[in-house]
Amino acid sequence: MKSYILIIFILFFYSCTIQEDFTPAQTNIEVKQMNNISKETLFDNGNLIIVRDNWGTPHIFGKKDSDAAFGLAYAHSEDDFKTIHDLLLHVRGKYASVYGSGKNNINASLDYLIGLLKIENTVTSQYEIELSEETQQLCQGYANGINYYIESNNNIEQFIYPVKAEDIAAGFIYKMPFFFDLPLFISALYSKKPEEIPESFTINDKIEIFTKGSNVFAVSPLLTDNNSTFLAINSHQPWEGDLAWYEAHIYSDEGWNMSGGLFPGSPVVLVGFNENLGWGHTVNAPDILDIYQLEINPDNENQYLFDGKWLDLEQYDVNINIKTIGKFSIDHKEAAFWSVHGPVIKGKHATYAIRYSWDNNIKTIEQWYYMNKAKNFKEWNEAMSIMALPMFNAGYADKEGNIFYIYNAKLPIRKNNFNWNGVIPGNTSETLWKEFVKYEDLPQILNPPSGFIQNCNNTPYYTTKDKNNNPTPNLDESIYSGIETKLTNRSLRAMQLFSDLSSVSYDDFKNIKFDLAYAKDSNMAHYVNKAKGLIKDSKDRNLSQAFEILNNWDLRTDISNANAALPIISFGKFVDSSVENISDNMLIAGLKNGINYLNKKFGKLKVLWGDINKLIRGDVKLSLAGGPDILRAIYPIPTKEGYLKSIAGDAYMALVQWDNNGNINSESIHQFGSAILDDKSVHYSDQAYLFSKEKLKPAYLDIKDILKHSKSIRIIY
Repeated sequence: MKSYILIIFILFFYSCTIQEDFTPAQTNIEVKQMNNISKETLFDNGNLIIVRDNWGTPHIFGKKDSDAAFGLAYAHSEDDFKTIHDLLLHVRGKYASVYGSGKNNINASLDYLIGLLKIENTVTSQYEIELSEETQQLCQGYANGINYYIESNNNIEQFIYPVKAEDIAAGFIYKMPFFFDLPLFISALYSKKPEEIPESFTINDKIEIFTKGSNVFAVSPLLTDNNSTFLAINSHQPWEGDLAWYEAHIYSDEGWNMSGGLFPGSPVVLVGFNENLGWGHTVNAPDILDIYQLEINPDNENQYLFDGKWLDLEQYDVNINIKTIGKFSIDHKEAAFWSVHGPVIKGKHATYAIRYSWDNNIKTIEQWYYMNKAKNFKEWNEAMSIMALPMFNAGYADKEGNIFYIYNAKLPIRKNNFNWNGVIPGNTSETLWKEFVKYEDLPQILNPPSGFIQNCNNTPYYTTKDKNNNPTPNLDESIYSGIETKLTNRSLRAMQLFSDLSSVSYDDFKNIKFDLAYAKDSNMAHYVNKAKGLIKDSKDRNLSQAFEILNNWDLRTDISNANAALPIISFGKFVDSSVENISDNMLIAGLKNGINYLNKKFGKLKVLWGDINKLIRGDVKLSLAGGPDILRAIYPIPTKEGYLKSIAGDAYMALVQWDNNGNINSESIHQFGSAILDDKSVHYSDQAYLFSKEKLKPAYLDIKDILKHSKSIRIIY
């Protein structure tokens, strides 16, 4: 079975005061009864109240944090129970027991991954020791909320009841490795030779990665035209699945008031804002994972050489239950192995071990929880310094006018006498790193004189206008930090657009977020210019026409652009690759594929971009501007009809501004709406129309504003 581990990359919380046998009694009340209520008297009506606004977005009001977590779980289950359910099956390693082995045994392989990485062992051994009591209560409250939803809907098919608090913490451990490609590396190790193992994974013909985007901008009163502070939260994620954004607002009487985006199974907001501050994350690419080749004892395949001694591999079994036909299933036992480095893969060509610096850190949820409850930069920064997040850039702003960027990463301190770019020898402790770069030594910048910070998955050394105020590379040769140096089109455009303005209005800020152009020095522009040179003198009619289209393209992606479709279809999958890795033959092949696609599906090469680039949601079909590596990020796949259906990119986003008195005004949008799975609900696609027009809706934090625009109010208990 192991040879079929072909991990799908996804375009990617003690007991509680609420007792497990507690049975809430819901009460629906009329909106007008609560219109004049204040936060001080809200909980005279109950300890947990769920308000749905006119967009269906849930606003959870809990007396305690654990109450609010209960309500969040219940509301999210109403909107997306199946995704939460299936996530928890994955977390428990039981997915194949419900859905079978899957194509190429993918379901069974993911269940094996849970056992291989010892996720259950980590949670069992660390949960009560490493997590604070308040975090454990939070997890228990969230688990209870899912259980209550199941108990209240006994007609739904489910295989997870009862959900435990430990399951919620385990969900974070399960998801995080997808962001640093661990499943893809594991898959490659089974079949590839050491020299074939890639340093990183980029788009190719078989793997299309759409989750490695995101933008975050912050502008301080130094640059805004009205002494306000602006923040753009714009993480790019898949539009469906357990790494897709869900919007919620969580309030408790214990000081929690957070609005933002979260993933299924999360009791905390992952990117968002409260009345005092906010932050966004973007995916970075720190070198936090190493592959070791083990030297195996020729007389014992379960021993490896380490510092001159043969050590035994730790061997353990992973039990996988696989559904077959009807109610029948089979139990499969698969061996797993562990070395001093970490999990071991016995591949076709070599035996490998993997070491990654996150080490299944169970405190990830606690760090995000403390970030949610921070009231100022000092508290937020202290939460970040826990370093339970192994990666992710963070861009921050607050009502005091502070803006901040940090290249967050758990960077190993490696000895410089080894080539860390490839597979390294696993027979010596010299390669077994155990120390990490300190939080305060990571690339970061607080309140730059330029008045803005931006990160669009680019190097941290290109964060703001003045080079002298950017973070600088660590020149200590004894530390191999593995920090990327690349620039994206989005970073080039953001830097240019912010730098060109002597002051930034809110309209300017919004226009930058929705910018539709490729920079003249972007990868896309390079590919177009290179392709033009290659086909300039071609006698082929299609290539000659393609030259004219490429030559007349203004590098914009407006819906009315007649020249954008061909280059984006031809070269869009290359935009995240280094230009030196894309050969002339690859460009010509890509161009011919684009020509054939447009001719076959539309009978011509010039097609308005909005006629092909679409948001498709049930019966809704809307034109979209933007594209791959555009600040208005849209990542599509082709449909049978020839449309390009967006499946990732801009999703949940929020634009936040604090005026010079600290008052907050915020807008947000979701690509679909709050009803993730219910295609009968008006909220299944009601936000899609605004989204397609690059508009946002109000995002309320104040109880009076929320009740004024509420659609339903329920007292849960």
